Amino acid sequence: MTDLGRRIGQRTNLSPANNASWLLAVAILAIVIPANDKIASNLVFFAAHDVSPVAWAVVLVVGLVVFWAVLAGVLWLMRRFLPARAYDVVASLLMLVVAWFFIGNVLAVTLLASSPGLGALLGLVAAAALTLLARRFAMGSILVVFAGVAAAVPLVATLWNGAQAPAPNAYAFDAATNRPNVVWVISDELSYPAAFAEDGTPRPGLTNLAALAKDSTVYTHAYTAANFTDYAVPAMLNGDVDLSTMSDADIQRMRSSLGVIPGLASKYSVVMESPVFSYDCQDASCASVGVGGASVIGKYWSFVKDTAAIAGKTALAAPFSGAFPAVDGKWSNFWDGGEEFGNDPEGETVGNVISGIDQVTKANADAPFLAFWHTIRTHAPWVLDPEGNQIYPARVPVVDGAHMIGEEADETYTSDDLKKLERRLWHYSVADFDRQLGELIDHLKATGQYDNTMIVVTADHGAAMTDTADRRVGDDEEQRWSEIAHVPLVIKAPGQTTGAVNTDVHASGQIAATVLAAAGATPGSDASFAPDLSQPMPGGPVFTNVKDGAMTGWHYPDGFVDKDPWQQDDIVPADSAFPFAVGVDAALLGKSAPDGFRALGDATIQALPGESDQQALIVDRPSASCSPEDRIGLVTDAGTVVGSVLWEGPSGSADGGTTTRGWAIVPRAAALSDYAVSCTIP
Repeated sequence: MTDLGRRIGQRTNLSPANNASWLLAVAILAIVIPANDKIASNLVFFAAHDVSPVAWAVVLVVGLVVFWAVLAGVLWLMRRFLPARAYDVVASLLMLVVAWFFIGNVLAVTLLASSPGLGALLGLVAAAALTLLARRFAMGSILVVFAGVAAAVPLVATLWNGAQAPAPNAYAFDAATNRPNVVWVISDELSYPAAFAEDGTPRPGLTNLAALAKDSTVYTHAYTAANFTDYAVPAMLNGDVDLSTMSDADIQRMRSSLGVIPGLASKYSVVMESPVFSYDCQDASCASVGVGGASVIGKYWSFVKDTAAIAGKTALAAPFSGAFPAVDGKWSNFWDGGEEFGNDPEGETVGNVISGIDQVTKANADAPFLAFWHTIRTHAPWVLDPEGNQIYPARVPVVDGAHMIGEEADETYTSDDLKKLERRLWHYSVADFDRQLGELIDHLKATGQYDNTMIVVTADHGAAMTDTADRRVGDDEEQRWSEIAHVPLVIKAPGQTTGAVNTDVHASGQIAATVLAAAGATPGSDASFAPDLSQPMPGGPVFTNVKDGAMTGWHYPDGFVDKDPWQQDDIVPADSAFPFAVGVDAALLGKSAPDGFRALGDATIQALPGESDQQALIVDRPSASCSPEDRIGLVTDAGTVVGSVLWEGPSGSADGGTTTRGWAIVPRAAALSDYAVSCTIP
């Protein structure tokens, strides 16, 4: 140790405050700047939390000051009570470890993302060099100033852009209009063919949607503006149709805006239940029952936690990033591979809407209400049984990145049978949304509010079961327009009692102007909305792919005919006692396995946890155990056939060929050992 000390020289920077500043400067450069670049420039994040970008600056400054004060305090105590050599050793080790952690992480998630181990090694070298500099030069304060300026640039740019944006003119309201209540429902990721047949008839089992359709207009050809929620919903609220022609600044302003809702709030009490947006209510006549229902302290504490989560997710490499939670419902796709709504979002939210409506009508009975209900019950993963109980977790622990059972990490499927299984699961999620919609409609009827309420039911965008592409892009043009861009749209006008079907081509961006017309509201001259639904969409809809930041606009093809991919057996099981027995002759269910099938003694069966009487199983078997053409095996419980196991295709085998994976959902057995899997003999 003495020889090492002689080689590196005597410590000349003895200031605890300056040594703490060295550590703070490293933290700002390695952690704060990458996170700040993600947070400060994203207006959606601030809109979702209902806070100003200034709040981020305050949180950042307070957090950094506390971090510096703790470090300076620890170093001051060591300087006061330890010998000079001991202080040098401890302070140097602290600098080495902290700098290594910060620098190693930033290298592992940026320049050396493909070789994180090398990032950690080079981070150690860089940390050692900085430690030597920090011992000899009292430059910490200067470095903090430079690092702070670099961190402030994106925040200043955001504040400047916000200051330059003109304030929208107030809405004018027609005094003669008997303003109706408005209930605006967005069922997330609900594709049109998942809810309706081609002729506008609701799918079997969706009894409440069918009852609403009898009093409403069903639009059979309505198309969304975008394929991601945090673009599609703001576009709908702002009356925007073609996002591909908008500037980046206009896109960001749209995404941070609640569109027509603030303008209508001068005459309407607003109830908002959404996993993405909140609305800040100013008095007792307004309820915000979604994200924004917390106290001021709760709101800012949530903001602090979420900024910390984003910092951890964006600036730290695994396994450290895994210690930070997903930011549920606050910011869509805030880091590469992030999920819009976290890992386990709430799907039972209709009660919040109903209580919000009750709250505003009691507080101000003379004012109409606007209830905005954005539910994610129909968003993948689809995990419900026919009774609405969760079968398996929102994340499948077998295939990294997979959203749903039977799916590959790239969100594709290797067999048509697995697609059928997913459609069956999706249908039960849609049925649960239908149940909640029925509760809301029943409440409106019971309170005498139904007749004078405009009800809009639609979706942000759809999804598709794909072979080669992302489920929100589609394998081809037909799938893109038939399943992903194509969204349900049902509108009950105030006082409407007769159903109708509109087969003209429309865009969901036309809903905003339709709501404004019903409310007798005229926006300011600076506002620009697509025409209401009584008029055709000039030029047709434009569906914009915004995946990975790209803005690719696809125009509705002339003469396009939507194709319905759903079959009757995707929705209605052959035997209701075995609702997920896909591809199996119903005559086999409840009986012994027939001749030609043999039990696979070399198969491994795993069970996924869940709350349902239905059990999700993962089955791995040697590929040679079954006939190559055997797409479906049988699952038995104590010798009785209870369902099917659906084998993945060759490209989806568990280890590239020697092992084949299968998926099953069957009635829950008394014990996992009671299950056995059979297939035909090769």
